[in-house]
Order: sequence, then C-alpha cells, then structure tokens
Amino acid sequence: MKYVFEKKEVFGVRMKDRDQTAYIWLDKLSGAQNFSIGSSDVDADNATRMHSHESEQEIMFVYKGKGLAVIEDKSYPLEPETLVFVPPKVEHQLKNTGPEKLSFVFFYVPGGPEQYLRKIQ
Repeated sequence: MKYVFEKKEVFGVRMKDRDQTAYIWLDKLSGAQNFSIGSSDVDADNATRMHSHESEQEIMFVYKGKGLAVIEDKSYPLEPETLVFVPPKVEHQLKNTGPEKLSFVFFYVPGGPEQYLRKIQ
C-alpha cells in the first residue's frame, strides 16, 4: 500500500478543449475505499464545464488564483483558502477570473466521477 504521493507520480491529463489540467491523486485504483481526491489547474480566462454528479458530493479547496464558483444560478467569489461544497445533482462550475492559474483540490464522496479523466487521455 502506498501512503505518500508526489505529483510527478500521479495520473494527469491536459484537457485542451478548456485549457485545464487535472490529476487523480488517490482513487479506487490506488487504494481509496470510499472517496477520491484530485487536483486541477485552470488557465486564465477559462473554466471547468458546468456539470453535476448523480450521487456524489464534491468538495473543492482553492489554493491558488482567483475566480468564481457558479452553483446553479448563483456566483460566489473564489480566492486561496476557499472551500466549495456541492451536493449531488447540483449544477456547478469553477471559472478562473484572474491572471494566473486557478488551482484547486477536489474530493468526491464516494469516489468515481474522476474516472472520466482516464478515458480522455
């Protein structure tokens, strides 16, 4: 069982259609039982896709950059040390509104939605 992970070791994919890079740090393939964790870097003037999750909760912790969390029809400001919680079936999106990358860690409980990243490689 692996206990410590470095970015150079984890699965990463560049999503050129939206200038975003995402990484899967820990999931069912690497030993997590009931959750998954990843990170994402969204380039300036870009955003994640508006989406929802059928049965998973998502938690996102911003550690770099500035932006907006769009949850359903409302926008919330993002800056370092901001946490976003999204329950199942709630539409959401993160937008980078600053000049540098918007970087955040995401958690899914239970894990699963991150697996789409492995398919778009």
